[in-house]
Amino acid sequence: MDAIIIEGLKVDTVIGCFNWERQIIQPLMLDLTIHNDLNQAAQSDELDDTLNYAQICELAAQVIQQAKPKLIEHAAQLVLEKLFLVFPSIESIIITIRKPAIIAQANAVGIRLERNRNDFCARTGE
Repeated sequence: MDAIIIEGLKVDTVIGCFNWERQIIQPLMLDLTIHNDLNQAAQSDELDDTLNYAQICELAAQVIQQAKPKLIEHAAQLVLEKLFLVFPSIESIIITIRKPAIIAQANAVGIRLERNRNDFCARTGE
């Protein structure tokens, strides 16, 4: 299956449940695997025939920064919702979000969500 891969997208945002976390900007690291038919772009060599990677990164960062979520799980859900809405050709998305250096004994903590367009739309009532 074709996929666009974005690794290590840094998003600086307010994130966390504790009062001290709500007062500071913290980094999140996002990895996205976006399953989308890339055949036309592979043949044409035209940007209009694929998804714009820069736009995907910008949308992912904006939706998280605007929401200032408490949980990285919710941050991931917001990104999924936005990308499925903006890009109707996306078949499925795997998103990993890591919060680096929040636990002293770990390099990062994180979550991974995997959603299919059909599964996702059925759950959200679309």
